[in-house]
Amino acid sequence: MFPLILVVALGPLVWCQSPPPLPVWPDGFRTDATVIAFDDENEPHSHHSIFYYAYLNVSGRWHGMERHDHIGYCYGWSSNRNCTILITNNVYIVGENNEFCCMALPGNFGVPRTWLKGATWLGEEEIFGQRVNHWYSHDHEYWSRVDEPFDGVRYSGPNFKTPRQFTNYEKWEKGSQKVGLFDLPADMDCSQPCP
Repeated sequence: MFPLILVVALGPLVWCQSPPPLPVWPDGFRTDATVIAFDDENEPHSHHSIFYYAYLNVSGRWHGMERHDHIGYCYGWSSNRNCTILITNNVYIVGENNEFCCMALPGNFGVPRTWLKGATWLGEEEIFGQRVNHWYSHDHEYWSRVDEPFDGVRYSGPNFKTPRQFTNYEKWEKGSQKVGLFDLPADMDCSQPCP
């Protein structure tokens, strides 16, 4: 009788960190941001923005509603001026003091709360002294706080008239937003296409 000898070869052990759950935006929030938008000549335009978001039931369907108040730059619609970009059922540009209102993109609601569904997790990183999860989806990158997964820290991607923009978010104030924030100016025709 021969003794049974079991030989086990152990190779290097590799530990893979599993991805965290995808961040899902809250039903409503407001955050200030610093935006660096690059124009077609690759010139950067740094400016301040206030981002309002609401996830609302519109005619029996849930949609994201966005309002972006841009201070000092308006993506070529109004250079070095303030404007508001409303993303409701279309994308509208409203000039400072309601100087103009036009439709930039028809048939477009704001992003849903689950806009990162299907995104690839690229791992944990550190940005601005915060631990963040780095996500990638279709030429868009998003960094969300590890300890507050609702809160975004940075976004990068194409946006409207800019081939690339970086948005650095400040603290998110979660809560419902006043519905009137997403209304078009009264007594203005906003149906004409933007130049």
